[in-house]
Amino acid sequence: MAKFLKCNSCGGIYPDTRDGKAVAYFHACPDQLIETHAVCDASGKAITPATFKPTPNPRNENLIPHPDKPGEYVMISEGSGVTEIA
Repeated sequence: MAKFLKCNSCGGIYPDTRDGKAVAYFHACPDQLIETHAVCDASGKAITPATFKPTPNPRNENLIPHPDKPGEYVMISEGSGVTEIA
């Protein structure tokens, strides 16, 4: 059974690739999250637009060269971490 990770910064859920059994994936949080969803009428026209807020402490798993150790790489930002889910 596949394991998943939930980003504690944005709430995104993605496969846990740390065991090497899944295709590599490097999560990066979006710049903004929906704060309030849009309200639409029966025809689908937006009555009230959605509102957004900045993602708090965003996670970015992409790698950059380690500043002190040539040949090694580090994650750009761990954000608020992740939680393992089944």
